[in-house]
Amino acid sequence: MEFRQLEIFVSLVENESFSLTAVEMNISQPTVSLQLKQLEEELDTALFIRSTRELKLTDTGQKLYEEAKELISRRDRVIDRFSERKQKKLAIGVSTISGSYILPNILKEYCSKFPNILIDVKETNSAVTIKKVSDYQVDFGIVGMKKENENCEFYPIYEDEFVYICPNTEYYRKLKESNPSISQLAKEPLIIREYGSGIKNNMDRLLATENINVDKLNIVISINDEEIIKKLVSLGLGTSFISKVAVESLEKKGDLITIPLTNYPERFRSLYAVWNKKVNLASHVKDFLNIVIKK
Repeated sequence: MEFRQLEIFVSLVENESFSLTAVEMNISQPTVSLQLKQLEEELDTALFIRSTRELKLTDTGQKLYEEAKELISRRDRVIDRFSERKQKKLAIGVSTISGSYILPNILKEYCSKFPNILIDVKETNSAVTIKKVSDYQVDFGIVGMKKENENCEFYPIYEDEFVYICPNTEYYRKLKESNPSISQLAKEPLIIREYGSGIKNNMDRLLATENINVDKLNIVISINDEEIIKKLVSLGLGTSFISKVAVESLEKKGDLITIPLTNYPERFRSLYAVWNKKVNLASHVKDFLNIVIKK
């Protein structure tokens, strides 16, 4: 019996999911099943009552879980006590929306549990963040799109919704009442994100639903800052497609108008946790990953 097997077993008990355990332990689902099988064979007993709906511990499994938790905790205390390593550092790459609206609550929980970790947050667009993860420049990323990369593992953590935003004027209030199509909205002056951002990627996907040629849009400004886009729209310099979570407070204050895109399933996108699957993640990085995927 090895500590690694016990860690996998404890993770499986707490996650109640082979897939989440695989993500948490940075291994494949078949490996989770194999490690559990080997552990049960070594102990010559079943640890779970198999069911299609849930994973339920046997009496022996419950006792092993309690003992395993204590063993792992004691091992970690010994390592922490005698380790002379420098302060651990966690480098996180985030896209604009995830950095502003998703990461803060995650960091609040992480820092309360692991107060001695030095955290370095790097905000860029999604494409750059994915490259940083792939190139070992950051330990972990939260991004607004998936991009094919042989080094990267993606896991969906949040569903984001897109809306169209425009100045709070009589013209746009009437436009909203007419329940406009994306084709109609695309004729307005647009302020867009730069190439490589998840926002731009999803806007292109929305426009493609009505075969709109991006090159023929009335683009007045291209910029890499979400906050500036909102300010420019509120000042009447154009309109934009943006994440709903980023503008809810501004709409309540009357700074701008949002037009929902309810007729378009493509208005939804996932935000993803991303990490380098070719790296054996350090324990403090795994701790962060565990919090992220359980949010």
